[in-house]
Amino acid sequence: MRKFLFLFFLSFLIFVSCENKVNIPEKEFSDVDGSEIPDEDTVSEPLFDLKVEKNEKNLLSCRLTFSTADERKTFVKYYSQTHSGYKIAENEAKNVHYFFLWGMRPDLDYTIEIYSDEETPELLATTGFHSGNLPAYLYPPHLVANEKESVQPGFVILAQHSFYDDANMEPIIFMVDTNGFVVWYFEHYVPGFALLGDPLYRKKTNTISVGVQKGATMGDVETEEGLEVDLEGNIVWQSPDLPGSMYSETTWHHMYRMLEDDTILFIRAQYYQGTVMADRIVNVDKDYSEIWDWGYLDSLDYFDTVECSNPDDYWCDWTHTNSAMIFKDDNAAYINSLWLGFFKVDMNTNNVAWHFGKDGDFTMLSDHQSPWPDCTHDPKFSDSSRRRLVFFDNGLTERFYSRIIEYEIDEEAMTAEITFEFDGFDSGHGWFAGMGWGDVDYLENGNFLVTKGLVDESQNSSVFEVTRDGKVVWEIYTEHNDDVFIELYNADKFVPPLEFLNE
Repeated sequence: MRKFLFLFFLSFLIFVSCENKVNIPEKEFSDVDGSEIPDEDTVSEPLFDLKVEKNEKNLLSCRLTFSTADERKTFVKYYSQTHSGYKIAENEAKNVHYFFLWGMRPDLDYTIEIYSDEETPELLATTGFHSGNLPAYLYPPHLVANEKESVQPGFVILAQHSFYDDANMEPIIFMVDTNGFVVWYFEHYVPGFALLGDPLYRKKTNTISVGVQKGATMGDVETEEGLEVDLEGNIVWQSPDLPGSMYSETTWHHMYRMLEDDTILFIRAQYYQGTVMADRIVNVDKDYSEIWDWGYLDSLDYFDTVECSNPDDYWCDWTHTNSAMIFKDDNAAYINSLWLGFFKVDMNTNNVAWHFGKDGDFTMLSDHQSPWPDCTHDPKFSDSSRRRLVFFDNGLTERFYSRIIEYEIDEEAMTAEITFEFDGFDSGHGWFAGMGWGDVDYLENGNFLVTKGLVDESQNSSVFEVTRDGKVVWEIYTEHNDDVFIELYNADKFVPPLEFLNE
């Protein structure tokens, strides 16, 4: 009797301290190390040494570990009363099992079920985990549209910025699911004032690449300018430490992107005659050995006229390059300048092959009042054929409203034809990114993902998904009140390595 009371009391204490409950079919005991469970209780069990450990780097996730007496292939389901959750599975049979459970929504009780992965799965154990809260300075967006049958499944990854008060913004990126809930975040602090930008999910490695945007006060601070992190929030790579603020010649601005071949492509400022800012496009390996670079100053015979966006400013914003793409198999680079247009560059010779835009090298086949893009951001090709090309078109100098516009281009005939346009006026979604920014991506289901960018204070910055029929089927607004106005430079949507349970 005393032995029974002692074991009951011990089990009660452990349950209170660990907060998680483990259920093995027909047996129930507290979540403890296997060494704390009497041998007679574990020898015959299919599963033992089960632990659930929260992830301090991201309180919307946890680590699940357990052992099995025999080598077994297992899978896990985790869900709550209000979140249908996910399933993840092992690729091979083993004795010691590890799962990282992520994508949870804040402040929910999740049920975790562990199964044998076989034709008739066996429920081996059930436990639980309570997800944590978001950092106080992460401002969750607001879901305003969600027509699920027309929306691309997946997560949207964002970097948070504030128009009102950048100095109080924290360096954080986060993911949002299709129901508008934040399901993942990552924080990273560096000396001085720096934010995180250009987050991009990498399917090949299940990692996220992100750039460190260095503020104006960081000119003499030597620190990393780029990171790669895994889904648990561990830094798996970071760039060499470099000095320089964002518009110096030693660090990146506007774009920092890790490519499929594990090299990095970014844009750096390059100054001409002291105060004229041009740009260099640079491709380096992870040791920062330079592989290829190109700058406007290499082609002054082509770019022979320097014009400033604001002639009265103390420095001349001549080229303002905001994105680039390279296709090494074809030795082709594509450079986008806010003011000058979109260019193809031969990577072997560094010569400009053509200019796309007003007064460029293509003939427009479409009859349209405003056929050419005006001050664009981050153009994308739809596929490897590079015939379809979409722009986030700011319209800063002529049109004064923003739109998404897609062209089909023929490089042999040197013609262009408009194949899609969305400005939102017909549906009340019209906007003007009058201070720039903005982004558009092709999605797997044929829709477009659009980030509005720096809009007027009377509007909300948002990310929305629009069909080719011009229907907005999904949208989130960022926080906008008297104290804070969150705006977004770009966004990336991807299908996470999780199996979604039925919503």
